[in-house]
Amino acid sequence: MENNYYLSSAEIIIFLSYMDFHQLDIRQFLEEAIPVRFEQLSPQEFEKFISYLFEVDGFEIVKGKPDGHFAGIIRAEKDGVKHAIIPVLASPDEEVGEEWIEKGREAREFLQAEQAWVITTTAFSKEARKVADEEGIELWDWDVLYEALCQLFFEGKTHEAYFENHPTIKELPETATELKLKVKWEAAEGIGTEWYNLGLTITNPTARNIYLHLHLPALIDNKRQQVMADEWVEGEFVAGLIYAGASVRTNALFNSAKLGERPPGGKIVLTCHERLEVPATYHLEARLKGEACYIITYCYSIHSEEYYQMTMYRDHVLRRSWLGKQLVSVYYVSSPWLIRLASWNSVIDQSLRWSATKLINICIKQRAPNRP
Repeated sequence: MENNYYLSSAEIIIFLSYMDFHQLDIRQFLEEAIPVRFEQLSPQEFEKFISYLFEVDGFEIVKGKPDGHFAGIIRAEKDGVKHAIIPVLASPDEEVGEEWIEKGREAREFLQAEQAWVITTTAFSKEARKVADEEGIELWDWDVLYEALCQLFFEGKTHEAYFENHPTIKELPETATELKLKVKWEAAEGIGTEWYNLGLTITNPTARNIYLHLHLPALIDNKRQQVMADEWVEGEFVAGLIYAGASVRTNALFNSAKLGERPPGGKIVLTCHERLEVPATYHLEARLKGEACYIITYCYSIHSEEYYQMTMYRDHVLRRSWLGKQLVSVYYVSSPWLIRLASWNSVIDQSLRWSATKLINICIKQRAPNRP
């Protein structure tokens, strides 16, 4: 049996891979898997699923897997035609590039197959599609894969339409859905100005220990726009055990260029994958307050020279002394309130801007690094 390893901040958690699609209620599995585009699976499990999919469609899967550069390639045959199938599990906001098309061409030659197909859970780049046309590689993006699933398992209907008349999902144990999520935009030491840091706290109020693997959270802002976090803060909790009655904290980063001058409010959706005999996927939600940008950002811009100079002063001067650290803490606590007052009162607004200018001039005189 193949094992999957997930690295947490403190230890390596090992989850056994139970994925035998021949024994699962496949429609129940798909009802959970389609909305998240199979992101609860590892790449190896996604490969197993694609093999199963082609078996259902009448293909013979050749036993014995290639290794090395061609690991993960599926060899299938139908009506005397040999296929090299390359499954690519990717996030919806990614694009599969031409390097995968080249791998398909190489696999077709190596396996002496007549056809090569690249199948993904997202889209292909324009360059990849161009190369595929030139090389005669068939591409299945998410839309094509989803259509194949609908034809094979849902009588040609969408999965939503099918399940309206064929409910299959059993409710998760009550304890699984009792996990609580709290979120807040937080300033964090060592995080550059190109990022907004989102602090997440997951609480397990149940009487059982729960192993989780977290997917990067999504922000749905007040304009109903969805933005995915870009990465976890290094060393933070991503997968592992949350003991009964305990909480864990973790932090995810959003690129500030995608969110604008200040962290917006809205709703955070965190997808959790629990490794059970039948993998359980559920989504925690929490309201997120928008943050009034801090004083320098309010008066200038996150992209301004003033912002750069002050963040450099904060990191290279203030945070090197105990008193400086206390001043930074007071600043982050008090500045949102000052900005709210300034947004309501023009006199306070003008006073705040005048004070910010004076403060910047004083700090730059003490330390005025050139922008690289």
